[in-house]
Amino acid sequence: MIRRITCSLLLVGLHVLHLPAQEKRELFFADPTIYVADGKYYLTGTGGNSREAPGFFVLVSDDLKTWAPPAGARDSAYLILAKGDQAFGTEGFWAPQLLKAKDTYYLTYTANEQTVLAQSSALPGPYRQKEVAPIDGAEKNIDSYIFNDDDGKYYLYHVRFDDGNYLWVAEFDLEKGKIKPETLKKCFGQTEPWEATPAYESSPIMEGPTVIKLKGKYYLFYSANHFRNIDYAVGYAVADSPYGPWIKQKGSPILHRTIVGENGSGHGDLFEGLDGQLYYVYHVHFGQQQVSPRKTRIVPITMQWDPEAGLYTFSVNSEEIIEPVLADAGRGVSPPARKEGTYTNPVFEPILADPSVIRDPQSGLFYAYGTQDDWGDGQGSRLVPILQSANLVDWQVVGQAFSSKPAWKSSGGIWAPDANYVDGRYYLYYAYSTWGDPNPGVGVAVADKPIGPFADRGKLFTSEEVDVPNSIDPFFMEEAGEKHVFWGSFSDAPTQGTYGIRLADDGLSVPDLSRKVKIAAGDYEAVMIHKRDGYYYFFGSKGSCCEGANSQYHVLVARSAHLMGPYLDKEGRAITERGNGTLFIKGNELFVGPGHNARLIADDEGTDWFIYHGIDRSKGTVPTGASRRMLMLDRVIWRDGWPELADGTPSAKPQQAPVFQ
Repeated sequence: MIRRITCSLLLVGLHVLHLPAQEKRELFFADPTIYVADGKYYLTGTGGNSREAPGFFVLVSDDLKTWAPPAGARDSAYLILAKGDQAFGTEGFWAPQLLKAKDTYYLTYTANEQTVLAQSSALPGPYRQKEVAPIDGAEKNIDSYIFNDDDGKYYLYHVRFDDGNYLWVAEFDLEKGKIKPETLKKCFGQTEPWEATPAYESSPIMEGPTVIKLKGKYYLFYSANHFRNIDYAVGYAVADSPYGPWIKQKGSPILHRTIVGENGSGHGDLFEGLDGQLYYVYHVHFGQQQVSPRKTRIVPITMQWDPEAGLYTFSVNSEEIIEPVLADAGRGVSPPARKEGTYTNPVFEPILADPSVIRDPQSGLFYAYGTQDDWGDGQGSRLVPILQSANLVDWQVVGQAFSSKPAWKSSGGIWAPDANYVDGRYYLYYAYSTWGDPNPGVGVAVADKPIGPFADRGKLFTSEEVDVPNSIDPFFMEEAGEKHVFWGSFSDAPTQGTYGIRLADDGLSVPDLSRKVKIAAGDYEAVMIHKRDGYYYFFGSKGSCCEGANSQYHVLVARSAHLMGPYLDKEGRAITERGNGTLFIKGNELFVGPGHNARLIADDEGTDWFIYHGIDRSKGTVPTGASRRMLMLDRVIWRDGWPELADGTPSAKPQQAPVFQ
């Protein structure tokens, strides 16, 4: 039986870490390492909830179970090494290791697929470089681990790319931060079955080294397989010299899903606890169907002397796995560093485009869903990211809706999801399209929980089938017991526009495609309809959505006494004619491209809130080139029967937050 140790939670604000909200407030450091000093444990690793983190954060613990920022640290001090602060790297901050030599602390890490060495006079940092440069810029190398031998020499174990990822070692000059190239040697190749399983195809991968020395023997612990592979695992090899030759041990792997009970277990570090026990800290996959964000785990190591072989053997005590957690009051979310009862836009970044937000009637929590996007954090394209919040302000990533793309279309992305609670289940209507797609369409998926997994139920229609070019951006609405879907986007085609049509009673198909009704012209997209005081209010977006800092997206409104229209603006003009509509929100000097809003959400005081995406003018895109469409929030004011915002643009200063009990 695998027994995991968790603990109760204390109040600490950790908004700067952007860690996902889980019931137990688990830690989400991948490639973790723990340094022990002054009666405390110091933990750092890749990312927090992602590799998008701008450097490395540190947490401290007395017992390996509950973790918090260093005592007395201000928010900015949680970041022990910051991108751009006299340290090499602009992206891909991975796999750190802390060490001390004399009175100096060192942090070796990977950035831009190069190993780096920074230093500090204090353990919590900040860590900087005298000369901003990688250790060896001659070729790509990652996953550095510095080993100090008994004779005072240092060795850099790391990964180099050569038709795969292989471990190498070289003598290392700690003062200069450089290897001695003439000593560079490959450790070993991929030879064992467990090092290459078919669960995830990849080139050979040997990575995540840790080295210790016991009774004259060198023990090299390493991970094998791709980190996305469920069989990612840890084994070890033994040698009489820091250069090898290395003999892989029969007891490997010592860490594997069949041993610890979770997929993707690996890439960690050995350390001796305050109790004298040897531990291994490592990461595991987020869940059975999802890799990231990867969770942090700690397991005791059993070490036994084999007198016949003249060496130690290692195994893990899987009955005592520790699931480390953040100190928290149990709210389920991390309060940001802000004045109580206020917020400042954006409420989530880097991206949650085309948001849809629902309040789960079971838990009372809010869930936000966004268009498939690559956030530029090394995690690839998220198939409809899902966020969770208790208050519309503090959002945390909790997963993605799909594990794979729906099969009814050969190519494209999953755009503009629209989430709904329908007949006791969660329905996700979505667009399936790509830029310039001649035949995009609308589909639907269903789940039993708001975080999924969502099972695709196929298409409702394609553009050709319904005779509406660019059929994307679905919106579901149930009225008087009848289910409807609305959709549409830009085009100059005569049949272009925003349309509505009745769905079957189960909401999973359209009985008659010919019964569609046009409610807006072809210069609108991203329809949302809100009912209030006998009127149906149409919100639609116009302009360019996705040109980074040059985006011209904006939202206009109209209203009707009937769900299917006609919808008129304040001037009484029908929005089925191009150019009509009453401006609701546009960009300003700080934020551009506000649009594609979710449903209005009322707080416990009856105030309606407008949730949408917007782009920071100063940071228009992420490294992949995708527009940095952040999640935004603003209060709706109703005046003379029409919705307004305070000044018709995204708020940039602290605002009163929604009120939820």
